Amino acid sequence: GYKVCKNNGKCQVQNSGFSCFCPQPWTGNICEQSVYCSHNMCLHQALCIPDLILFSYSCACTLGWSGRYCDNEISFSTAKFEGNSYIKYLDPHYGKRDLRFTSVSLNFTTSQSEGLILWMGKAEDEDNDFLAVGLTNGTLKVVVNLGERISVPLIHSKHSLCCKRWHFITIAQNQTSIKVYLDEYLVLFEDIDPQRKYIALNYGGICYFGGFELGRKVNIVTSGLFSQQLVGKIKDVVLFQDSKTIQLIKAEGYNVYDGDGIS
Repeated sequence: GYKVCKNNGKCQVQNSGFSCFCPQPWTGNICEQSVYCSHNMCLHQALCIPDLILFSYSCACTLGWSGRYCDNEISFSTAKFEGNSYIKYLDPHYGKRDLRFTSVSLNFTTSQSEGLILWMGKAEDEDNDFLAVGLTNGTLKVVVNLGERISVPLIHSKHSLCCKRWHFITIAQNQTSIKVYLDEYLVLFEDIDPQRKYIALNYGGICYFGGFELGRKVNIVTSGLFSQQLVGKIKDVVLFQDSKTIQLIKAEGYNVYDGDGIS
């Protein structure tokens, strides 16, 4: 009575159990694995991504690894996002934060006019609080939801932020007041709820950089606020008034590489 076989597999009852008859190119007990990944050589917890066109596969490397089979160990302080990348950082100090006064700053550069840079929030459903930063048509967009409804997006359209130039951004939330500094200039200042109904950013201690987990499309998760993942670099991330930057390489993520070089 349940659809247990994935990828259009056909369920066949056998005594007190079942088996799945899998169509090409799927295999496994419930047709969950591509035949191209059944004998993959991906290392260090990398994910095997089947390529149905080339009848092959590629490896999505965890943070700290690169190469065709994720066999080259790397380190970085600047995270390079390829457009199919993300970092999920869990704030260890979240329980001690005063969420009425949130601030985050970082340096970024991008080679495209669209892309999600940062999403502070659980990103599980539309009711979750969040603070989001990204690019739309080459211009800066900041969106905040402190509860119940999303504020009107704050857009700074005087300067195009594409392409390949480094920019420094700081977003400071003081209850319902939002200030955005770009390259140390105040470019956006808005009171998003003068009624003060919601004054804290309950982001769950979760920060996404560059995108979301593999398979989760940015335009769907953000309900169209942003259209795609970041192609670019991020470094020097500071939460609240912490004295040290976040070590991005120690978070969860895939397909993020060393951006400390010139390229």
